[in-house]
Amino acid sequence: MRTQKAASFTLIELLVVIAIIAILAGMIMPALGHARAVARGSQCLGNQKQIALMLGLYADDRKGWYPVPVGVAYYEESGSKVGWINQLKLVKIAEKKVFRCPDEPKRDFSYSLNVHEPYMRVRRWNSWTMARLAQSKSGPASMILVEESPFDLFTDGDCDQDNYTQNSSPDVAGAPERHSGFTLSFADGHCAKVKHYDFEAITYYTDRFSGWLGATWTPDPAVTVKHSDIR
Repeated sequence: MRTQKAASFTLIELLVVIAIIAILAGMIMPALGHARAVARGSQCLGNQKQIALMLGLYADDRKGWYPVPVGVAYYEESGSKVGWINQLKLVKIAEKKVFRCPDEPKRDFSYSLNVHEPYMRVRRWNSWTMARLAQSKSGPASMILVEESPFDLFTDGDCDQDNYTQNSSPDVAGAPERHSGFTLSFADGHCAKVKHYDFEAITYYTDRFSGWLGATWTPDPAVTVKHSDIR
């Protein structure tokens, strides 16, 4: 009885199959990479939402005062009030991983608290109050409170980067790309991912829409409210 020969690939057919698989892989891999980048961006935005919530709760518990970002963040230092991140750890049991973007290459902290205006008002470390944010001419929904800061401009442990981190914008020459933009938390508690700084829509200041003014900032007498540090 004659047996039927098993079907087999020729070398050319095998090479064709391999080539097709390679083409398909080349088409799929960029899509998978983009999907992973989108997922990491969503996780980063989720971090910001948790931070914004904790900041609001912290201020509620402290008569409207937000944390004072003095020096670098010592997350592991027990009992220390140094650094706004450490204060959130102590008061709101914040996890360290919340303060690091999944695309962060080396630093432990990827987010900075904007405190340039409070510092310039009294020429010492100071912070925001809910009352001042509520009085903002620019509007709390437009004012940056926390931002993602991928630009390698500061020391590894420096989490108190003020508004200098506008240099992290992807449209700035030499700034690294993360997830097609960067994340922000605003003074009203909402968060967003943006591709660039639009200073007609977002701001660092309570009294104006503007970019980085550095040491030239002076308070607008119409909105300046004197108060003491009650902590």
